[in-house]
Amino acid sequence: MKSLMSLAFACVLLTSGPTLAESILPTGCYPDLDAKMAQHERQFYFLNALPFGLSLDVHPADEAAVVMIDQFLAQGASDDFEAVTGQHVYELLRSYGEHGDLGFFGGVAVVGTAFRYLALKREGAPEVELAAARQKVVRAAEAWHVFYAVTGGEGLVARGIMRLGPEDPADPALPNPTVEIVPLADENGDPLPQPKDNGTWRDELSAGALPTNTWIWEDSCSKDQLTGQVLGLVSLYEAMKDDPDIDQALVTRLAEDARKVGQMLMTQHEISEMEGPFGSGEYDLIIMDADGRPTFHHGLNPASIEKIYMDPEGSFNRFNLLLALGVIKGLHHVSGDSELEAFLYDEMLVKRDYLDKINGQESKAADYIYMGGNTNFDNPDMVSVAMFLSLYLETDPSYRTELLQYFEAGWWQRPEESHTARLCKQPLWHAFYLALTEQGSDPTLIEELRQLLEAFDLGPYWNPQRINCDDDEIAARQCLAIDGQTILHLANQDDKGRWMATEALDPSIRPPSNFDARSNPFRVNGGGGLRLNPGGDLLTAYWLGRYFQQRETGEAAISPHALEHMPLGGWPDGGDPEDGGTTPIDEPGGGCGCGTESPDSAAGLLFVGWLLWLLRRRTQLASFSEGAKS
Repeated sequence: MKSLMSLAFACVLLTSGPTLAESILPTGCYPDLDAKMAQHERQFYFLNALPFGLSLDVHPADEAAVVMIDQFLAQGASDDFEAVTGQHVYELLRSYGEHGDLGFFGGVAVVGTAFRYLALKREGAPEVELAAARQKVVRAAEAWHVFYAVTGGEGLVARGIMRLGPEDPADPALPNPTVEIVPLADENGDPLPQPKDNGTWRDELSAGALPTNTWIWEDSCSKDQLTGQVLGLVSLYEAMKDDPDIDQALVTRLAEDARKVGQMLMTQHEISEMEGPFGSGEYDLIIMDADGRPTFHHGLNPASIEKIYMDPEGSFNRFNLLLALGVIKGLHHVSGDSELEAFLYDEMLVKRDYLDKINGQESKAADYIYMGGNTNFDNPDMVSVAMFLSLYLETDPSYRTELLQYFEAGWWQRPEESHTARLCKQPLWHAFYLALTEQGSDPTLIEELRQLLEAFDLGPYWNPQRINCDDDEIAARQCLAIDGQTILHLANQDDKGRWMATEALDPSIRPPSNFDARSNPFRVNGGGGLRLNPGGDLLTAYWLGRYFQQRETGEAAISPHALEHMPLGGWPDGGDPEDGGTTPIDEPGGGCGCGTESPDSAAGLLFVGWLLWLLRRRTQLASFSEGAKS
């Protein structure tokens, strides 16, 4: 501990001023890390984000293409790929990938783009560097609007988007994957496909709001994709809001997008009349699609688990509750919409008792965010994003207290949980924690964040197969890792029969991934194939560290654009600040606020049985492989 504090003090002397030394990862203090991440940014922006500014996988055509890409990235003196290699990069690729998961994959990565600009501004970077960073933010914001316009608007959202042609008409054709475009309905007006699936590609429906023949989109936006979308929306808003060098019409447009999405989520629907959900009664917090149906994984309502809806006065799904709070808070933050404000601070937190349910009512709570060796790492990753949205944007001390309690003991370091975030060696989760905790900036965690980021093989971030454990070692349940030093002890197999170690692997020996924070860090073997991973979550972890300040115990990090809002429970007697209504209502309102008709008790019992079955059949909760739709 003392040596780490000495390093922090030395950084004060090495940097140009004390302001720089106060960030979690002060610029100049870690030159090896700074150089490594600068090199990876070159890959990310010149290759992975080249088509339209968002994070995509890159699939080279062959090994010869790999050599040329390595050649370009190794030299660094020229920004002209064709001048270095003799070919345009698009001519060397088989395809780009993960268009259909851009809501989450792109949303987490765009945080790095946004906070990079904010950090460089605060650090006093030269104008030429700021202008380049600003252009990346604006380009990402233009692409982000497509999620909401391509569907026809009105709050409907795409899970993924694909640009059909290059931004520069002189460039070769974009190496897009082949997808089938399906109309919303057949000749009889019945929605397609039947039944609803987890993502179908559609023609754009913007009615002239977007350039013609430029975009297509994948529908069935799931709750993870929406959560990532809102994170991206908030981050772009933070970077652009009140910036005199950025057209504020872009901010206004994103705010309107956020308002409409919020209105969509606040709309109640009779479950018994919808395709997919089971139950009866009216519920909101349902992601709707352009074909008039709920999306496949549509449910943010805590009174549901997947497609089963129960009595809102009975059991509840804490995972959905946390996601819903983060999503609605993010949409309110960007839009400033008074209806969203009332929905969150009166309806959700008080009338529906969500505030107490964050940490309480354990006998009613279904909490499958962690499941030990059977943990689906999508779940704590989504919760990390939701907690960032809820905490960074919130000013109310009483609400923050409940959020922080779950953040610390429910997500970061859950007691007796072998796969809790603190033990997973995920840089993004370390960065989120250091950015938001009020326990003070722990030098040990800062050093771990640095070491974790430096341990990834980002030069470039290819996807080689890593086999730490051969068959004989698996039989013995003990392996010598590929570094020739680390001893791995095997714990159990996941739902697909892949072996996991008792401790998370260091990134230097861990199988690579196109999204590390959603990948299982305990898995001992994996990787393979010609793929250039974007590493967007790693860049985000780095730039959050560059932007957020080190703090003393009790100090909070809250957005400079955080909105003051009504007290919990709303203004007394329907008043507002101008009428002197400044005292919160003490008593929660009656009713669940979920609708006028509740499911019968049989549905509630069926839900409990369904949950127990899911817990027994862990594959239902932990069966997603990296890069798979969820």
